[in-house]
Amino acid sequence: MTFQTNANGSNGRARDDLPKEAKDARRPVSSIALYVVLAIVLLGSLQLFYGFYYSVHPDLAGGALSGRLAFTLGDSFADYSLYFPPAERAWFTLAAMLSELTGLRLDLTIVSMTGVAVLFSASLAYKIRRETVGASPLFLVVSLAVLVILPILFMNAFGLREHLVVLGLWPYLVLRISDPDDTRIGWKTRLLLGLWLGATLLLKYLYSIVVLLVEVADAAIQRRPLALFRIENLIAGSIVALYLFFWLVIDPSQREAIGAMVSAIDANLIDQRTNWLKAPTHLVLAVFFLLTARFFRLSGRVTMIGLAMVVGAVVVAGIQSRWYIQHLFPITMAYIAWWWITHRDINRWWWHAIVTLLVAIPIAGAFRATAYYQNSVRELDTAMDQAELSVDGKRVGILIMNPSPFNQHLASHGALRWNASVNNAYVAAELKSFDRPENANNPPPPVKIEDPGRQMLHDDMLRLWEDMPPDVLILDHSTSWPLRHIHVKWTQVFSEDVRFQAILAGYRPVFDHKGELLEFEYYERID
Repeated sequence: MTFQTNANGSNGRARDDLPKEAKDARRPVSSIALYVVLAIVLLGSLQLFYGFYYSVHPDLAGGALSGRLAFTLGDSFADYSLYFPPAERAWFTLAAMLSELTGLRLDLTIVSMTGVAVLFSASLAYKIRRETVGASPLFLVVSLAVLVILPILFMNAFGLREHLVVLGLWPYLVLRISDPDDTRIGWKTRLLLGLWLGATLLLKYLYSIVVLLVEVADAAIQRRPLALFRIENLIAGSIVALYLFFWLVIDPSQREAIGAMVSAIDANLIDQRTNWLKAPTHLVLAVFFLLTARFFRLSGRVTMIGLAMVVGAVVVAGIQSRWYIQHLFPITMAYIAWWWITHRDINRWWWHAIVTLLVAIPIAGAFRATAYYQNSVRELDTAMDQAELSVDGKRVGILIMNPSPFNQHLASHGALRWNASVNNAYVAAELKSFDRPENANNPPPPVKIEDPGRQMLHDDMLRLWEDMPPDVLILDHSTSWPLRHIHVKWTQVFSEDVRFQAILAGYRPVFDHKGELLEFEYYERID
């Protein structure tokens, strides 16, 4: 396979042969006014959208609630929390602090923080693009639209770790494409980019693989091995390396915690054969892009960078062995980025139509899957209102199996989720062997937790409830995912757990809801 390339890797276009929009964009623009208007519109729209129409993703609400618990308990949080990565704890604790300071709902606070991150990412990418090829402000507007709208459509991934990682990768990619010979962007901007990229990668450090593959591909095709040591690479790499060193290398308890979490999510993991068979299905579109590059004789450099992005995102999804929809989001964004870096050199409407269709299919599927979450949140809100029950300011101990709308409800109604970690993962792992078709009509047996990691997670929850009893207990029996055949009822699976039964004895049931999507029991403390 052969591609055309040149010294600057710009798809055969010389530096002086810039498009008209690029030349015109070199004229001064009132950037401050533009940023202010865009910031007001963006942040205001997000507040209205998530405040009155949509709810955030349950994982985002769950992280924010863990941050609020960490903020509330302070130093004693470590006594009840086995696993909360430092970067996530810092991010979500900041959300809790700002929510407390401003009075803004916790879920809307994390939405606003993500909105600010989107603004920074798009602005940094625009600055790089403007200083290298003279991009117009339209580049900034389109970047903002893509970084906001697509995550919302794609299973409401807005604000999730994968979304924040993409926010770091976007200006990095723009720099790598726009300044191939490293002569147009100064060290200050590269330093800023390295800090931003490193910070976002901390939230999901596995995506460092994407950066590594892009850098190796770029250095190899340009035959410039020293390009691996660019300022932004050294800064971002150092941040990630130091983070992992201080978090995992020098603290054996954290390695033990990760082992416990791996054992807890055992029921969620796909067997290795199925896991790696999924990878080729997500690389089919890459073959189409490679054939296109050969047919249109595109730059070898940008083609290899695009391929490296996609392969890296697929590898990270495979490492996690779950292939959740949010894990597919970076793969889709990698394909969209590959499309962007090649679209100017393919002046064929049919090609763009084909790519649009192929990219739209997974986005549409993810958007349809979001309907269940949104409808279940609405049902929960309605049920609580009709029962005249409020969790505002209360400590709420909760037992759920995903997907459940309670994280969103608690985050938007001022509650404290009184759980060190949501326990569905380790309970599902305990019941995995019983989850067979022939047991579909049989109640699951009481769990007898023998795995050390799962025991630690269970003990964290019980000790918190024993030492500082929650005001409310909620037992959600709506779903049992990732279990496929049996239905979990919490009073049944914990019926032989003496400590749990002693805790439950201190509460009385006050509400039992069995609706179209939800089934849960609401308990209040007797004293």
